[in-house]
Amino acid sequence: MTLGAGAVLALLFVLLDVLIDREIYAHFDQGLALRADVISLSMQRHGVDIPLPDYQENGHTEFFTVYGARGEVLLTSPNSRGIALPAGPRDAGLPRYFDARLPDGHAGRLLARAAHDGTGAHWTLVVGTERERWDAVERSVHSMLAVGIALALAIVVALSLWQVRAAFGFLDRAGRVVERLDPDAPPAPGPDMPRELAPFVGALQVGVGRLRDAIQRERRFSRDVAHELRTPVSEIRASAEAALATTSEPLARDALRAAIAGSERMQRGIDTLLSLARIESGQERPAADPLDLAGLLRETVAAQPPRRRACVDLRLPDKAWAVGDAGMLERMLANLLGNALEYAPAHARIACHVLRTPLGWMVEIANPAPELDEGDVARFGQRFWRKHAEGGTAQHAGLGLALCHALSEAAGIPLQFHLEDGVLHARVGPLPAL
Repeated sequence: MTLGAGAVLALLFVLLDVLIDREIYAHFDQGLALRADVISLSMQRHGVDIPLPDYQENGHTEFFTVYGARGEVLLTSPNSRGIALPAGPRDAGLPRYFDARLPDGHAGRLLARAAHDGTGAHWTLVVGTERERWDAVERSVHSMLAVGIALALAIVVALSLWQVRAAFGFLDRAGRVVERLDPDAPPAPGPDMPRELAPFVGALQVGVGRLRDAIQRERRFSRDVAHELRTPVSEIRASAEAALATTSEPLARDALRAAIAGSERMQRGIDTLLSLARIESGQERPAADPLDLAGLLRETVAAQPPRRRACVDLRLPDKAWAVGDAGMLERMLANLLGNALEYAPAHARIACHVLRTPLGWMVEIANPAPELDEGDVARFGQRFWRKHAEGGTAQHAGLGLALCHALSEAAGIPLQFHLEDGVLHARVGPLPAL
């Protein structure tokens, strides 16, 4: 807009300059033609003895020179002090108008035209007039135009910025609202909404409503499926355990053990889905409790079987008191540590650290992950996603990280994953320190 307005105003400046120059030159040329007519008429009556008071010694703004047929100087005005006016470019023909210096050194406008006296002798009459004053006026006009155009451009830019901010300030405020959008309770448009934006806001409300309905359907489906599956899965497990106790055939016992392990995996998935449903529906809300992160992480590691516990490299301070929801943090850390122990290569060391940062305490769990890439890390948190579709482990259903993300959002605890040189780093926090 600034460039466009500047281009238009610059073109206006050029047009005005051309028009002003044209008018000034027309004024000069008309005056020179009248003066040339007066001098020609006086020469026809009086010859070279021209009684014109404007060209006496005390005058310096008007001059004339008479050239003969061979180009010799026949007469100059008394105030020229013997200095002849230039005749201009002879190939331009007569009459011709041109700019040149006057005998007094000032800039002038000149006219060369044919003239003759009463005897029929043909001469070339050159009439000049000073244009210094008009040049000064033209410079002043140029300055005023330049200042006026610059001021107009500044006003246009200021008004445009004000108008744009006034028109789209609603969008700025709406953008901040959308950043904090809760799908369960989308905000209504404010009373200051411009009517030009009403169609856009209405379409956005419709889209958010459809998204809310889809999320609610998904939550209801996950919750209903989990509730419906809990009892059959428990019955399958109980039946398999009872049959295992009464069967001695090896093949049958192997099949029953596989059924029990599958039912346990299904039970963990169902429990996780129910936890996700409770968290996303707002039934579980975070508490601001004082807790010792170092002690919580020690307890989480101690809850692992001894064989897996030996693979963990703990580097913790004696105490790391922070503010947060202990239950949600315990589930997050347990899931992250379980994933790290399950998916890390055999005999790999899992690093668990509690770090102090300027913003508070942070927990970092790092494990070797040679098979992962950045695209895999970007998919962390998707439900039922695993690196290998067939399930590289029988202990996970692809819901642990989804639960961690849900807990992170519900408790307001940052959770980040970072892959560096084949090592996956999971960072929880920072949490405000006590």
